[in-house]
Amino acid sequence: MAAADGDGNGEKSAFRWIDAARYTVAAVVLVLIVAVIVNAIKLVLRPEPLSLSVDGGTVFVRRLHQSPPLLQFHFNLRAQNPSGRAHMYFLNITAYLFDSNASAAAPDPGPGSFIYFPLDDMRLLPLRGIDNLAELTAGRDIMTESYFDELYNGNSSASIRGVTVRLDGVVITEVAVKNDTRNSTYYCRPVLVVRGDPGDAAFQDTPDAPCTDQEQAGQLVGS
Repeated sequence: MAAADGDGNGEKSAFRWIDAARYTVAAVVLVLIVAVIVNAIKLVLRPEPLSLSVDGGTVFVRRLHQSPPLLQFHFNLRAQNPSGRAHMYFLNITAYLFDSNASAAAPDPGPGSFIYFPLDDMRLLPLRGIDNLAELTAGRDIMTESYFDELYNGNSSASIRGVTVRLDGVVITEVAVKNDTRNSTYYCRPVLVVRGDPGDAAFQDTPDAPCTDQEQAGQLVGS
C-alpha cells in the first residue's frame, strides 16, 4: 500500500510540473503575440514623413522701381503628405536663404543668412499636396547689402547660385488619437535666386529642389 501511495504522489507531482510548463509556454506565447500586435499597430500608425520641395528649384526676384529701391521675392514651397492615415501641419515657418559659402546649420540661422522671412502655415490632408506661394518685399535694410545690390543693380539675369533654403517650423502629425509635435528643420538645395518672373519660359522645366527632412533630430515639444 505504501508503495502504491508513493507512486501516486510521484505521478501527481509529474503532472503538476507538466501543467506548470504548459502555463509557462502559454504565457511566453501570449507575450510574443502581444509584442507582435503592438509592433504591428506602431507600424500601421507610424506615418511617412512630410515631403517638401522648392518648386522649380528657383526663387524669383523682381525690382520695384521706387524710393527707396525694393526687391520682391517670389517662390513656391511645395508640400506633400504621403500618409493615407495622418493629418499633417507645418506651422510657424521661417525661411532662411544661405549662399554656398555659409553654413545653413547654425543654431541661430538669422545672422548667417542673407535674408529670411515668415511663410504661411500649411495644413495637409492625407495623401494631399498643397503649394505655399511666398512673397516678400525687401529693402537693403533687411537684407545683406551686397546681395541686394547684386540682384537690384545687376543685369537682367542677375542671380545667386547654389543657395540653400532652410525652413524652421513646427510639424504636427495627427494619427488616430495620437498627436506628435516636433520642432523641425529642412534644408532645400540647390536653389537658384534669380531676377526674373515665375512665368518665364526658361524656368518652366527646371526640377524641384528637394528638402531634406531633419524631423528625426527635432526637439520633442509635445505629444
